[in-house]
Amino acid sequence: VVLGQPDFTTTTLSLTSTARDLRTPTAVASDGVHLVVADTDHNRVLIWNHIPTTNNAPADVVVGQPDFASNVVPANNIPTAVSLLGPQGVWIQNGKLYVADTQNNRVLIYNHIPTTNGVAADVVLGQPNFTTYVQIDISQQSTAASATNMLNPVAVTSDGQRLYVADLANNRVLVWNAIPTANDAPANLALGQPDLNSSIPNNAYTVDTTNAACTSNPIGAACLETPVLCPVSDGIDANSNPAYP
Repeated sequence: VVLGQPDFTTTTLSLTSTARDLRTPTAVASDGVHLVVADTDHNRVLIWNHIPTTNNAPADVVVGQPDFASNVVPANNIPTAVSLLGPQGVWIQNGKLYVADTQNNRVLIYNHIPTTNGVAADVVLGQPNFTTYVQIDISQQSTAASATNMLNPVAVTSDGQRLYVADLANNRVLVWNAIPTANDAPANLALGQPDLNSSIPNNAYTVDTTNAACTSNPIGAACLETPVLCPVSDGIDANSNPAYP
């Protein structure tokens, strides 16, 4: 079965939106009954109430837009509880729908799988509320990471107990030890960073460059590397410097 196109050989780019059209879909999820798709460039998520069995089957419900014909961005880029901007991640489990609302730098939680178009989310993570303005130019956005913010989250998933978010531009995965029920709930921990306030790419170690030999040969043995993520040494390297996992 193929969705978004009338057959397997058609790849028409849809300039309009309907219950059948997709434009740059980037995520799909199912709970075994429903099917959900992040229709990224239509700024929406489509929901099929049953797993489709025929090609080009229309979706039953849309969220992020008031109807299937709309794909607009809110005025002045002010998000709301019913809007989405370039969502790239979806997950569905235990009767809840999770959406990584990527360009709004947030994750939305719907406490019940929506059955009508354009419904409001119940919980927002990554922002203090549903209507906080987001600078559309990511290069102009704040890069100060914290336990409550996100920068271009692209995926969300859960094991039914915890919640996990791929916080792409902050170079980390955020983990909530319980499914959040309140807006702006802080994550409990971050993977890929030593703490919840760091966002440096490949943040594995720092290098002591004060040694003159290191300054002249930045990749030499005189440049002592101090680990950031694994601070306890498990031996020494060939140059008798501490080694780390």
